[in-house]
Amino acid sequence: SEKGRKFPLIIGGYCAALATILSIFQVLEHLAGFSDPEIQSRIVRILFMVPIYATTSWLAIAYSDYAVYLDLIRDMYESYVIYTFFSLMIGFLGGLDECVRLFMITGHTGEGHGHPFPLCHLQRWYMTPAVLYRITLAILQFMVLKPLCTVIVIVLTLCGVYGSSFSDFSNSFIYITLIYNISITMAFTSLLYFYIATKELLKDHHPLLKFTCIKGVIFLSYWQSLTIAILDACGLLPRVPFWEKGEETRLGLQDFLICCEMLLFAIAHKYVFGAKEYVQGLQVGARVVRGAVLPTAKQGIWTNLKRTLAHDDVADDFAATWGFIRAF
Repeated sequence: SEKGRKFPLIIGGYCAALATILSIFQVLEHLAGFSDPEIQSRIVRILFMVPIYATTSWLAIAYSDYAVYLDLIRDMYESYVIYTFFSLMIGFLGGLDECVRLFMITGHTGEGHGHPFPLCHLQRWYMTPAVLYRITLAILQFMVLKPLCTVIVIVLTLCGVYGSSFSDFSNSFIYITLIYNISITMAFTSLLYFYIATKELLKDHHPLLKFTCIKGVIFLSYWQSLTIAILDACGLLPRVPFWEKGEETRLGLQDFLICCEMLLFAIAHKYVFGAKEYVQGLQVGARVVRGAVLPTAKQGIWTNLKRTLAHDDVADDFAATWGFIRAF
């Protein structure tokens, strides 16, 4: 029926719009109380994840012919978010150089750290600068590989050899998915090990809640998509009136679910990445940024947004990380 055909578009649109509005208000709260620019700029970039995911997913429902390309924009941002989250945790610890000095001193002290399940019985490990180097490298490889895979997927799609089925080994879909799966697993496993080693140092910043929110979005965007694709390949995916073809159902259902789920994550981000502590810090007295004439917190929202989007700290992070990698 006509009503059934419009259901995903209308409901998904409402959820996407509400999620976007909530996230924009949260971004504005941070930009208005910019008392810790180095940290809050990273938080704002993470908060942008919800509007980007929600908007691109709804547009993919509305314009299904361009769904593959819109989904690639969303998926490419996830690699950036994972890197930004890691950078945020490093920022909470005082920066990469401070982490290296800290782990040089404390690296081999104490009882070490246990491995996550199901590797609990392996020999305990220590967070040393060398281990931090491997973790950093594993996260950076995903940030580089994911956009590269996105470009390759676009080219292969235009050439008509990408495909979309796990049962078709003549096309490149299954091979790109395998490479991507290995890459994101390495990145997430590295983040988990970093959390295990630093959870006591970061306990005042609630790293588990933040990690859960980030992992939840990625899990629901990728693993949910993978599950739907497998069900479609096995012929177990029900047909929905809004989508006429099997591939449209697979892509459209994923986009519709993301629209709905982003509303839940926008609400969660309000508490996990809230601006309250930074606004309170602004009332006490803003921290002066190195080289700035005025504290950044006293500047306008637009100025703070331009600072966030300038990504000067990202360039500094990459320079520091590259120097760190070269040292090993």
